Amino acid sequence: MARPRTVVQVERLRDQVYRLIREDLKAGALKPGQRIVEGELADRYGVSRTPVREALFQLSREGLVVSATDRGYVVAVDSPMATVHRHEVRELVDPQVARHAAIGGAPEQKKAFAKAHERQRAAHAAGQIAAFIDANNAFRERLRAMCDNALLVQCSAMVDDQAQWDRKTAFAHADYRQIELDHSERLVAAILQGDAAGAEAAMHAYIKAVRLNQVSEAPANAPSEE
Repeated sequence: MARPRTVVQVERLRDQVYRLIREDLKAGALKPGQRIVEGELADRYGVSRTPVREALFQLSREGLVVSATDRGYVVAVDSPMATVHRHEVRELVDPQVARHAAIGGAPEQKKAFAKAHERQRAAHAAGQIAAFIDANNAFRERLRAMCDNALLVQCSAMVDDQAQWDRKTAFAHADYRQIELDHSERLVAAILQGDAAGAEAAMHAYIKAVRLNQVSEAPANAPSEE
C-alpha cells in the first residue's frame, strides 16, 4: 500500500530545512557555540517547528550541532582533538574517494573539477579569501561527485562539514592556501589522467601535509591577511 501523500510532503520539507541549516552553517550565519532557537529558525525558513526539530536531530547525529543543557541545541565548537579525529577519518576515506574519482569520473565531471581548481588559483592570486573558500568547497564537491561509492561520499561530506570553521581560519593565511593549491594541482593531474594510484597517493600526501601544518590553526609564522 502506498504511503499517504502528506507523509511524503513532510519528509520533503524536513530535507529542505536540513539543507538550509547546513548552508547557514557553512556560510557562518550560525556560528560555533551559538544557541539554536527552533522558533527563530522556523520563522527564518517559513515553516513550522516540526521540520526544524527533525533537521536539527539529523544534524546532531552528524556532529554539526550538539545538545544543550536546556534540551535545545548549540552549534558545535571545534577543538584540537576533533581536528585530530577528522584527520584520522579523512586518511581512511578521502584517498579512496580520489581513487574512485580517477576511475569513474566522466570527462565533463573531470573538466568541472579542474575548473573549480582554477577558480581556487585565481581567487588566491587576487587575495580573495571568501572566493577561495567557495571555490574550494566546489572543488571538494566536484571530487565527491565523481565517486560512485555513496557511503564514501557521505562520510567524506560529513567530515568536510565538521571542518568548515577550521578551514576558514586556516584559509585566512596565504601560506595555507598555497599548501592547498599545491596538493590540489597534483590531485587534479592524476584524476585527469585516470591514474587511480596517483590520485590516492596525492590525497594521502595532502592529508599528511595538513596534519603537519594545521591543528585548528594556520601554519606557524604564516602572515594573516585579516
